Amino acid sequence: MMKSCLLWLNLFADLLRFLIFSLRSKSSLAAENLFLRKQLAFYQERRTKPRRTSHSTRLTLLWLSRLA
Repeated sequence: MMKSCLLWLNLFADLLRFLIFSLRSKSSLAAENLFLRKQLAFYQERRTKPRRTSHSTRLTLLWLSRLA
Protein backbone atom coordinates (compact mmCIF):
# COMPACT_ATOMS: atom_id res chain seq x y z
CA MET A 1 0.00 0.00 0.00
CA MET A 2 2.76 2.42 0.98
CA LYS A 3 4.77 1.64 -2.16
CA SER A 4 1.82 2.33 -4.44
CA CYS A 5 1.18 5.66 -2.69
CA LEU A 6 4.82 6.64 -3.14
CA LEU A 7 4.68 5.56 -6.77
CA TRP A 8 1.61 7.75 -7.43
CA LEU A 9 3.16 10.65 -5.54
CA ASN A 10 6.36 10.40 -7.58
CA LEU A 11 4.36 10.15 -10.79
CA PHE A 12 2.36 13.25 -9.87
CA ALA A 13 5.53 15.15 -8.93
CA ASP A 14 7.16 14.22 -12.25
CA LEU A 15 4.08 15.31 -14.18
CA LEU A 16 3.98 18.62 -12.33
CA ARG A 17 7.72 19.15 -12.94
CA PHE A 18 7.19 18.40 -16.65
CA LEU A 19 4.39 20.96 -16.89
CA ILE A 20 6.44 23.61 -15.11
CA PHE A 21 9.47 23.01 -17.33
CA SER A 22 7.37 23.06 -20.49
CA LEU A 23 6.09 26.55 -19.59
CA ARG A 24 9.56 28.07 -19.22
CA SER A 25 10.67 30.70 -21.69
CA LYS A 26 13.03 29.82 -24.49
CA SER A 27 15.63 32.28 -23.23
CA SER A 28 15.58 30.64 -19.79
CA LEU A 29 16.07 27.22 -21.36
CA ALA A 30 18.86 28.52 -23.60
CA ALA A 31 20.64 30.09 -20.60
CA GLU A 32 20.43 26.84 -18.63
CA ASN A 33 21.77 24.84 -21.59
CA LEU A 34 24.67 27.25 -22.02
CA PHE A 35 25.54 27.00 -18.33
CA LEU A 36 25.41 23.19 -18.39
CA ARG A 37 27.56 23.02 -21.55
CA LYS A 38 30.18 25.27 -19.98
CA GLN A 39 30.14 23.20 -16.80
CA LEU A 40 30.56 19.98 -18.78
CA ALA A 41 33.41 21.49 -20.81
CA PHE A 42 35.11 22.54 -17.57
CA TYR A 43 34.89 19.03 -16.12
CA GLN A 44 36.14 17.47 -19.35
CA GLU A 45 39.03 19.93 -19.56
CA ARG A 46 40.09 19.38 -15.96
CA ARG A 47 39.36 15.65 -16.08
CA THR A 48 37.69 15.88 -12.70
CA LYS A 49 34.59 14.09 -11.59
CA PRO A 50 31.79 16.11 -10.03
CA ARG A 51 31.49 15.67 -6.29
CA ARG A 52 28.36 14.26 -4.75
CA THR A 53 26.42 16.80 -2.77
CA SER A 54 25.10 16.23 0.70
CA HIS A 55 21.39 16.25 1.45
CA SER A 56 21.61 19.63 3.15
CA THR A 57 23.34 21.14 0.10
CA ARG A 58 20.68 19.70 -2.21
CA LEU A 59 17.92 21.11 -0.03
CA THR A 60 19.58 24.53 0.04
CA LEU A 61 20.00 24.53 -3.75
CA LEU A 62 16.37 23.53 -4.15
CA TRP A 63 15.22 26.40 -1.92
CA LEU A 64 17.45 28.87 -3.77
CA SER A 65 16.18 27.72 -7.16
CA ARG A 66 12.60 28.27 -6.01
CA LEU A 67 13.40 31.83 -4.88
CA ALA A 68 15.00 32.83 -8.18
